[in-house]
Amino acid sequence: MRSDILSACVAFTATAALITVTPGPDSALVLRSALRSGRRTAFMTGLGVSVGLLVWGLTSAVGVAALLAASSTGFRVLQTAGALWLVWLGVRALATARSQVPEPGEEQSGTVQTSARLSFATGLSTNLLNPKALVFYVSLLPQFIPAHAPAFPLTLLYAVVHALLNVAWFGLLSWWIPSARGLMRRGSVQAWIERVTGVVLVGFGLKLASVAL
Repeated sequence: MRSDILSACVAFTATAALITVTPGPDSALVLRSALRSGRRTAFMTGLGVSVGLLVWGLTSAVGVAALLAASSTGFRVLQTAGALWLVWLGVRALATARSQVPEPGEEQSGTVQTSARLSFATGLSTNLLNPKALVFYVSLLPQFIPAHAPAFPLTLLYAVVHALLNVAWFGLLSWWIPSARGLMRRGSVQAWIERVTGVVLVGFGLKLASVAL
């Protein structure tokens, strides 16, 4: 039994690590935050995402996520809310890009002050409104629970592992990305970063909306 659980934990950790480093809306938010406001703000955004994963893991462990997934209406509501939120974040990034376009010959520092609390809330809300997190815990995670293994504590353990992997990955991005920010001081470059991030977020949102509708 112990060997089965250990093997399942290793397999889950490897799978979760691959999912963590796969680019998505969470990574786009952390990237944008790191380039705009620096390491602390980016880390708080990633921390909010990770706490959201813990919330999903807890609800999955007690069966709430499974009940929500079983309800087509509830799942569509979550999908629609997530899609609207991603589109809103993308539109806001595109609007910021327009305001960052400098006059000819002008350079900008590219640093925008954002509170740690707001960054955390943005990361948390984005993850909680992402139905892919629900699908991950309800459909994929049970595959890593061996027969006759204690499902509740094992699910919580997996949620903690997944969250820690995200903290480590986003922490690495938060530390490394601002180091290259000196090469991106020009306001036009910052504007293009906002545009790309905005298009990515809007694209994820529209894709999500197409599935929900």
